[in-house]
Amino acid sequence: MIRFFLTFLLLYSAASSGATIAIIDTGFDLDHDYLKPKILKQETDEEPLTQHGWNFHDNSHLKTPVVEDPSSVQEILRFRDLRAKGHQDGLSLTEFDWFKKRSADKAFMEKVRLFKKHSHGTFVAGIALREGENINIFPIRGLNLPSPVVAVEDHTSESPSPLKAKAPVEKFKEEIKNSLNRVSRKFAKICRYLSQKKIEVVNASYGITYKNLLTRFRENYKEFTGSELDEATLKGYVDEYFAELYKRGARTISKYPQMLFVFSAGNSALDNDLYHHYPSRIKLPNAITVAAMNGDYLASFSNFGVKGVDVGAPGVAILSLVPKVYSQDGSDLYSPASGTSMAAPHISNLAAQIMNTNPALTPERVKQIILETGDVKEHLRSRLASGAIVNNYKALRAATFSRDMALADAIAMAKSDLFPIEDRISTGLAPAVSPGEMKRKLLESIPRIVPVEEVDDDPSPEGPTSSESSSPTDQGRVPPDRSAPPASAPPGAPEKASGQAPSSRTSERSPPPSAAPAASSSPPPPSLPGGQPPGPAPSSPQ
Repeated sequence: MIRFFLTFLLLYSAASSGATIAIIDTGFDLDHDYLKPKILKQETDEEPLTQHGWNFHDNSHLKTPVVEDPSSVQEILRFRDLRAKGHQDGLSLTEFDWFKKRSADKAFMEKVRLFKKHSHGTFVAGIALREGENINIFPIRGLNLPSPVVAVEDHTSESPSPLKAKAPVEKFKEEIKNSLNRVSRKFAKICRYLSQKKIEVVNASYGITYKNLLTRFRENYKEFTGSELDEATLKGYVDEYFAELYKRGARTISKYPQMLFVFSAGNSALDNDLYHHYPSRIKLPNAITVAAMNGDYLASFSNFGVKGVDVGAPGVAILSLVPKVYSQDGSDLYSPASGTSMAAPHISNLAAQIMNTNPALTPERVKQIILETGDVKEHLRSRLASGAIVNNYKALRAATFSRDMALADAIAMAKSDLFPIEDRISTGLAPAVSPGEMKRKLLESIPRIVPVEEVDDDPSPEGPTSSESSSPTDQGRVPPDRSAPPASAPPGAPEKASGQAPSSRTSERSPPPSAAPAASSSPPPPSLPGGQPPGPAPSSPQ
């Protein structure tokens, strides 16, 4: 009786408050009418702007667009639509010709780059809310990122040692130490603050890469000393930096076992077991690292690692929200985005749904459910720790069953087709798929190559020189990923050599962020509350 009462209280509490996903990011539209009601109330709502050493900034950086010309915005949105369509369906000859010309326009491509950087946090937030009810988001910013949502002002840290009195090499070493302290201390402050707010899930779609740190240290050394640093010594400095960063990050995360941390794996097409990437290489029971999938296969840009990367989630051409500042008539805008930054919030959203389903589950057990209910693929066994693509349907069934049975039994039940007929009704099991439909899904799962430059880059905690825009060969020669069959033509290439009718997709109505493409094994997500589809996407060719 007592156990029943406690379970009831937990479920009632979850139903009344719901899980909250903290999003450490930039480019977040706090005024978006879809996001605003779901933002957890914070000091900026009712209390003074400065509290406990934290400086809360407004979102004025999203009240002025980085691309002001409406016609350019329309072209950018169309360009992004066609790029995503090319990755999945192929382009008509007319579409291909337009896409090719715009791709060769350097001024236009710079606008595309600025737009995606300016919208990153809004994209991520839309995906974090893609499914489920009663989920809140908490936008927060730190780690020296531009355009803040919430910025950390450290009034208690010791001042950096003055550099002018030191020898050149000592200045260089001191700069490394200062950088390490900036990143680790601010991350610790963010985590402490989120813990005080009782946040359940932390989404971190950003990263520091080996290549970018190598480049920065090389440039810094030459700036301080006037000479070049040999590669072996340089590599040693970088390795030591990352080792200390991992250690401090793990120590911080270990203090907050009540929070689940979800990291994007990175977009360099590299093995995270061999090449540094922070924070995704921090391995703890309450941390999940996510790779990006293109259908049933690893996206061509995604990092991987049989030890360091846990699970795959949809990460190519994921439709999500665009900041309202780009809307001319106040209507909602949607645009597809690709990257492990898009895969991470898919997992964050699922984790929040699991926690709402059974609030008694710890982050470690939520992680266990996500990894053990995924769809294992033979070609992923050598790429991901779980060897699997996330399966929302099975994960949520396991969470439901875990209310009344041991977790191992709940997971086994969720993965089995042997369950009572009444459960078949309550879970809404999809009907049998026809052979034609199976063939269509199989063909759709064949991956297209997504060039790294087309990825919506992860913001970097160490400024623009550490952005996640490196090519697959940035950190040395890496064996090609042979886990997937040969990719078809790149997105810019027409699907057929001769006249092809324009795809009907160009005239479709854009779905809401909750209708972003899901993994092939997941059921289609619900639409926005009220079930009303948005109007035609302004980016669609007419």
